[in-house]
Amino acid sequence: MVSGAVIRYIKELLNPYSEYYSDGSLNSEGMTLLKLIAREVLREYPPSLKPRFAKARRRRDYEYVSELLNDVISSLSQSFQ
Repeated sequence: MVSGAVIRYIKELLNPYSEYYSDGSLNSEGMTLLKLIAREVLREYPPSLKPRFAKARRRRDYEYVSELLNDVISSLSQSFQ
């Protein structure tokens, strides 16, 4: 089960005006949070998300990161049902 801290990290990265973005791209602190989220999510959920996390780390833009994190949230919600 994914910890509450990971859920908070996801919520932080879904906010485009958070301190983790600079000019619409993840900064170094945001990249660290994305790495932590990826580690925890990939530990328990299908590895099919692994290439998407890698692409998000390359692209770093808010649109792709938010799309990925919304998919992660939907995967988490499906596992709770």
